Amino acid sequence: MPEFSQNKPLKRLMLNMPPSYGKTETIARTFIPWALGNNPYRKFIYISYSDDLGRKINKQIRELMKSSFYRSIFIAPSFIQENSSEFILKQGGGLFVTTLKGAITGFHADSILIDDPIKVSNMKSKKERDFINENFKESILTRLQDSNSNITILMQRLGDDDLCGFLLNERFFNKEIIEQWKVLKMEALNKEKTLYKIGKFSYEREANEPLFMKKHDLEGLEALKAQMGDDEFFTQYQQEPQASEAGFFVLENFKTIPSFEMKEQKEYIFFDGAIAINARADNRALVVVGVENHGENSVRYVLKNCFYGIWDEMQTCEHIIETLINYPNARVYMESEGGGLILHRLLQREIVRVNENLKRQNKPLINNIIEVYPANRKISKVEKIKAMRAYYNSGALVFLNQAFGLNQIKKELLSFNPEKPFRKDDCIDALASCIAHKDTLPPAPLNVPLQKSGRSVYRSGWNI
Repeated sequence: MPEFSQNKPLKRLMLNMPPSYGKTETIARTFIPWALGNNPYRKFIYISYSDDLGRKINKQIRELMKSSFYRSIFIAPSFIQENSSEFILKQGGGLFVTTLKGAITGFHADSILIDDPIKVSNMKSKKERDFINENFKESILTRLQDSNSNITILMQRLGDDDLCGFLLNERFFNKEIIEQWKVLKMEALNKEKTLYKIGKFSYEREANEPLFMKKHDLEGLEALKAQMGDDEFFTQYQQEPQASEAGFFVLENFKTIPSFEMKEQKEYIFFDGAIAINARADNRALVVVGVENHGENSVRYVLKNCFYGIWDEMQTCEHIIETLINYPNARVYMESEGGGLILHRLLQREIVRVNENLKRQNKPLINNIIEVYPANRKISKVEKIKAMRAYYNSGALVFLNQAFGLNQIKKELLSFNPEKPFRKDDCIDALASCIAHKDTLPPAPLNVPLQKSGRSVYRSGWNI
């Protein structure tokens, strides 16, 4: 291995591959015996979703290492301990197999290999997902041998909240921790020409070239996509998690309009905060909505912009102030809960600072009316979002075609499921709050003078 000896070791690696494309064969049945043949001092922990699979892998690796084929390549291994869950070599290296649900005690590893830690069927359970993700933090990180030890995750993507999504989420980990992960996506069908290079080996994969031609050719992948649907195919085979349509808000009624179709409006800014004011809290969302008269005795809500992200309090103030400058006539509403009162005080202080700078530059000052209102205890967030469906289906809620954050709004609407309200819904929650608020009204209609009838009316009277 001289060509790799000077390379900086990969301490955190994610490799995402489609299902049944040889993940277990790659990471377990071949890599572990090869690595132990090169370095019998190295200790491995292999983790999968099933105890039975782990025991099967352990047995197959031991059988391979005892075979004449293996001994023709490497020095014959000497086992000092072997059972269904582990084996130890004379040099001290070996393998321990388990699941993320099982206890890992008394064994530290140079390499921890995680192979599809959760079953596809269990991804529907928030409890199962949270258990797997939290167990990674509490158990796996404490089982590393030293600071140079490696964690490799080889799995198909199953959603935004799977283990890879959890580990790459700024809600749970600092940016510096996330950047330690090297992420390799092996798409079943690549969109662009890609060059793969490892040491002296290189391969150029053409655009639209199937990853494993003998498994699925181009026609086979298209047929598979038609059977699975776009969302599941892109999530599991393209390693791009999609929000599946839940059916409550249907795509056919998602209507966008160009700016020239908008009428005279009153503008409102609604802010949806997180429960706690810190960088690891839920997304914060800021929506700009125009309300206009539409037709006879009807109102239309137009989403004009949506800004969202994992912001701390100062970043949140910056985003709100930038929006206030762009929408000087908009009225702002902030819920008092979720740190709303504290954020309001911080925002007032920042507005003073910004206004002083604007004043020196002879620019208009920020003078938007900002109101903090109490949350409505009589209606839950889910019920509030459900109430938008009548507006959405009837065209009373539309979306500006150039609105920032339009794809996020669309994603949240189509994936909203009242039965499983744990999905990301921060943006549509802010939008629902705007529609539900009693003060979000359109401009007052112009008073049209009564027209006089052209008919002459006979009036009786005295003839003089």
